[in-house]
Amino acid sequence: MNFQIKTLETFNPFESLKYEQSFTKEPLDFRILDFKLLCSSIKPAKTKIYERKDFDLFYADDFFVKNYDTMVQKFLIEIYPKKRKDTFTIKLKTNTDFTYLKACVNFADNFKYYSHLKFDILQSIYKAMIKQKFLILRFDKNLFEKIDNFNLLMQENPSIKEMEFEIAKGVDKIEHKSDEVIYHRDVNEACFSENVSYDEGRYCKPIKENELLFEYVYRIQGKEGRNLKGEILNINPVVFLDNPFVIKDESIYVEELEDRIKYFSANYGFLNKDRIGYSVANNLKVSQIGLKTTGSIKTNVDENINLEITNFDISDDAIKSGIVSVKASDIKVNGSIGATKLQGRNIYIKGLTHAKSEIFAQDAFILTHKGRLEADTVYIKNLENGTVIAKNVFVENCIGAKIEAENIYICNLLTDNVLYPKKNLIVTNVLKFKNNIHISPILSIENNMTIEYENIKKLSLKIKNKLNETIGKMQNYYDYLIKNQAKIIKLQKKENSNTIEAKFLDLYHDIIEKYNQFSVIYKKLIKLKHQIDVKLNFFDEMVYNVKIYIRTENIGEDNFLKFYPKINTNFELKHNINIKDCGKVFYLEKGKQIDYIKSSYSYNESEIEEIKELFEQIEKDNL
Repeated sequence: MNFQIKTLETFNPFESLKYEQSFTKEPLDFRILDFKLLCSSIKPAKTKIYERKDFDLFYADDFFVKNYDTMVQKFLIEIYPKKRKDTFTIKLKTNTDFTYLKACVNFADNFKYYSHLKFDILQSIYKAMIKQKFLILRFDKNLFEKIDNFNLLMQENPSIKEMEFEIAKGVDKIEHKSDEVIYHRDVNEACFSENVSYDEGRYCKPIKENELLFEYVYRIQGKEGRNLKGEILNINPVVFLDNPFVIKDESIYVEELEDRIKYFSANYGFLNKDRIGYSVANNLKVSQIGLKTTGSIKTNVDENINLEITNFDISDDAIKSGIVSVKASDIKVNGSIGATKLQGRNIYIKGLTHAKSEIFAQDAFILTHKGRLEADTVYIKNLENGTVIAKNVFVENCIGAKIEAENIYICNLLTDNVLYPKKNLIVTNVLKFKNNIHISPILSIENNMTIEYENIKKLSLKIKNKLNETIGKMQNYYDYLIKNQAKIIKLQKKENSNTIEAKFLDLYHDIIEKYNQFSVIYKKLIKLKHQIDVKLNFFDEMVYNVKIYIRTENIGEDNFLKFYPKINTNFELKHNINIKDCGKVFYLEKGKQIDYIKSSYSYNESEIEEIKELFEQIEKDNL
């Protein structure tokens, strides 16, 4: 008995086919005539049936994902006797979440194109999707066009045996992305550790102006998805951090971007956090500096950093001896300095400095100095066996010291001091014993400058010869240019020049170029000659411009004033300062035959006051 074709509605076409097949031995198959989508929700409770013509609504992602809890399809199928063998197979490819579906069609070797191939391919796709429980929904809008194009290609080229194309796409879930806190600089960064040396810690890495400090990356709210089987793709819960950065003041500014907030330093300094919030401070206060506490402190002395070391325990240095060093624009030390190195713009030391300490500053105030100091302007209460090289030096009490400076002002010059004044020396209250005052352009604390003087003289002679040679060549070129100027003007007006004339024009222009080159060299040589002449003039005239003011009546023995009028330390003019010299100013006078030391009671008191004024501000700032 032949099977009668049946049309029926079913949720599972394969089960319906199996049921009908159980009543006949004749091979059966089914085709999809139509399908609909049954949707339902619990909260709020609702159900709705969507016909095939309404399926376009589900291309909207939010509609597809959010409107219903469950989706099932019901199919209108036709079951019929199967007349022919399949000549192609369909395989589906998908991803792990079933949100992407692709069909691979493979044709048998004996396949021949037939007119309703497109219909059969679509039916095979439907069946494969139903079998694997995919919803026939959200098809690629170009799917039918792709199949049509493939059919045309098959007709033109029957050797093609396979094709692959995208069928449908669901909606991928987007996981929550937690907010993120990024620290480029950390307020809790260690001064130094096993992995960070004493010379590379937090205090050696101050924050620069406009430096990126931290970032807060906004959270990204995730979205549920739905796959092509109608299953909701849930997203994993996540704990959000929230923005921890509270800014204290305008020392930190923010830049708000689409995905994050960036925090930058508005000035140079160190990152700080207190109960109010974060800031970049240019004030740094520590109790003590040492290898076991802070490590080195290194900042740019041209930036305003105020460093204060608070330890004033006389039994323990505020800055410990050792390999650590300190570098900051303004340094205030309430205690003493060990055998270490300090560098700053303004340095205040309330205690004493170790004999092996090294201090470099623009302005310095020191209670008791025993080490080495190089600065611009210096005020020292007690200088004990220390060394000072500066421009201006004020010392209240001086013993066993070496001082080299343009202006030296000493209240009590005690014993065993060696002084190298370059412009003025003033001694006001006491001049005790065994003090030597050297006035020489070549004698200094560092070394004897005789070799430097000789080298400068040789360089001066070399520059002079080079300058004469340059002037000579420039004159020759100039004479040539003037001599041939009229001829060149005439040739330049000529429309066509022969070979010889062209070469002459080229030569003339080459001479102009060479003259210009030597003109540049000449200007450089003149500038260099001036610099050298100034230096030589200093060596030759410096000794005659120094004044020594002895204001005290309390004068001991063996105090010598020594002038070296020649660039030769073997030629010395010496004066033993005695009680009769009180109130005098000493200087070297040029004589017709020989130079001599001259003294006078006559000088302008304002000269002393002008020098003293150099130190008034630094004294006032450190009282």
